[in-house]
Amino acid sequence: MKQSFWQNLPILRFLAGFWGWVTMLLFIVDFFSHHLLSEGITTAAVIYGAILAMYAGSKEYKRWQQKKNYKSDHFGELYIITWTLVMVIFVALTFLLSGYYKIPGEFPAVYLTVLSVFILSRESKSFIAKS
Repeated sequence: MKQSFWQNLPILRFLAGFWGWVTMLLFIVDFFSHHLLSEGITTAAVIYGAILAMYAGSKEYKRWQQKKNYKSDHFGELYIITWTLVMVIFVALTFLLSGYYKIPGEFPAVYLTVLSVFILSRESKSFIAKS
């Protein structure tokens, strides 16, 4: 059966990784530049969220379709740790230097989206391993 472009996991993984790092970098630059990039943040966040959903959905579909034969060699934990460290730094600096820095409004939503996708993927993996 021929795969459509959007079911090609290596392409989706690349796009999700690329847009994830671009979005994170934009958030970091925006935070430290006092929101000079706020216009592009929303666009990047929406693009990243959509591609991440496509990737995770395709990956989980393949996992359920192939059951025990599906193997993933990627460690999402490192990605989650990186997003969490950025969130902790943002919160700490905002708290310690109140009024000087402000967390970009979209950042908590993107962080929670990334964390939610990771947790749902982990739960799916655990569930399929038990069946």
